[in-house]
Amino acid sequence: MGYGRLGYGAGHMIDGGFGFGGMIFGFFLFALVVALIIWFVVGRKHGMRHAAMYNQMQDNVPTTSAEDTALAIARERLAKGEIDAEQYNAIVTALKG
Repeated sequence: MGYGRLGYGAGHMIDGGFGFGGMIFGFFLFALVVALIIWFVVGRKHGMRHAAMYNQMQDNVPTTSAEDTALAIARERLAKGEIDAEQYNAIVTALKG
């Protein structure tokens, strides 16, 4: 290396050689790309498995009937004082049929 047209020590870069430091950088860059690919593939598999488990859990959840929902609303209205006990009993009797 000597002083050239582009300055001291710049000639080896123009010749295409990066030396030992360039090999180490290349190795770490390659390892990073491989690690990202593995992370992406494993993450997608885990995501698909998680979605399948979530769907299976949703299938096992019992649905609430309209009667249960109406009774819950009536209980809430009674607790808030919007209706009295007689009105609540009338609603329960009407819903239970």
